[in-house]
Amino acid sequence: MQPSRTLYARLRAAAVKNWPIKVTALVLSAVLWAAVAAEEPTTRLVPVDLSIDAPPGRTITGPLPAVQAIYSGAARELIKLVNSPPVIRKAVPDTLSGNEYRVELSVEDLLIGGDVDAHPQAVQPRILVISLNDVTRKSVRVAPRVRIVPDAGYALVGGIAIVPSRVTVLGPESAVQSISSVPTVWLELRRVTSPVRRMVRLDTTVLGGTRVIPREVEISAEVAFIAERVLVGVPIAIQPDDAEWIADPPAVIVTVRGPSTRLVHLTRDSVSVIASLQSGAGPDTVALEVVPPPGITAVATPDSTVLTRLVRG
Repeated sequence: MQPSRTLYARLRAAAVKNWPIKVTALVLSAVLWAAVAAEEPTTRLVPVDLSIDAPPGRTITGPLPAVQAIYSGAARELIKLVNSPPVIRKAVPDTLSGNEYRVELSVEDLLIGGDVDAHPQAVQPRILVISLNDVTRKSVRVAPRVRIVPDAGYALVGGIAIVPSRVTVLGPESAVQSISSVPTVWLELRRVTSPVRRMVRLDTTVLGGTRVIPREVEISAEVAFIAERVLVGVPIAIQPDDAEWIADPPAVIVTVRGPSTRLVHLTRDSVSVIASLQSGAGPDTVALEVVPPPGITAVATPDSTVLTRLVRG
């Protein structure tokens, strides 16, 4: 027993001899191993924060599915992603009318904050189906709030055209049923000297929890320089047509007024001058009715004629 005790004593003495140096070496070895391990390239599956924005007036029903991403890089870099997970943000388009939206995810969608040297390899799952609450749709008219003021010498020919004249409102049934029209934003154009054509946004502030498709419409209007032109020798037509009557004078001068671009194409045949037969057998002075093309005004000179029945020999 004595020799074994002597051996144990020697080993114990060797173990405790210079123990601070040995402990320090052990600690340094562990730190060095940890540092080397932290630099070793590896891959890791990390959770992803998913954010889906629903259109105005709609909500996402049910929880969002869990999303993960595979990253490669040094272990110490991947640890950063655990404390600050990557983020994917998506928005459901406001044109969606159904209650399901299919989302396709890719590594390009991943956003990470801070200084992280890691590389995304894949996203799981790649396809998501997002469920939204049901919507009601309704077609309503567009109410234009547009004023066009032509410059001096010009005029608005016809009215203001809107394309499309009706739009679709989507949202909860209780809100949609109370909407009968959607106005445009206020627009006033002054001193206009040429045709107008422009896009105008719809005023969505009055829609509450609903939305509208499309969100803007096109307005157009014809603004033209107003001119006058004289047509000489426009014949008078007697109605009802009766060959036994003649008009004195048989033709008149007609002064037409309207957009200059339209007046240049007018001829005597473009305007009708009508004398309506009155009851009676003798000469009768009747006022003349002038019928110009749409958008044109016209005045006859003289503005009356004498209708006389022909005497048969």
